Order: sequence, then C-alpha cells, then structure tokens
Amino acid sequence: MARPSASGDAEGEPLWRRQLHAIIETQIARHPFLFQMRAVARQLRYERENWSILIPLLGLLFAAVYWRERRRVFALARRLAD
Repeated sequence: MARPSASGDAEGEPLWRRQLHAIIETQIARHPFLFQMRAVARQLRYERENWSILIPLLGLLFAAVYWRERRRVFALARRLAD
C-alpha cells in the first residue's frame, strides 16, 4: 500500500478517509449523471445568497416544462386513439 504524502499528513486526514474519497470520486467519474449532479450541486452552493430568487425561478421553469410536455403527451395519445 502506498504511504501517505506529506500534504495528506499536514491536513491530518486519515488514510481510510482519503481512500474513501478516491473511491467516491472514481465512481462519480464513471457515471455521467452523477458527474452532472455534482456540478449542479456545486453551482447551487456558489449561488447560495441568490437562492431566494433561484429556487422559485427553477420551480416555475420546472412547472412550465412539465405542463408543456404533459400537453404534448396527451395530444399524442388523442391522435393515436383516433
């Protein structure tokens, strides 16, 4: 097993925790969806002071897209039923 580096010792982080972090990073890198979700979470963290504006805006955007797609699905179902 590799010995911990000097920078790891300076942080005081145990070897098992660094290994766990490396495993998690590897799994995130292997799955594009997880990679994107982590990027979105980081962006939301950076915009924390604007959450009072962003969260309602994202809610409205979600509702608009949801209802538009729902109308499309029902229109397609009506056309297929005829």
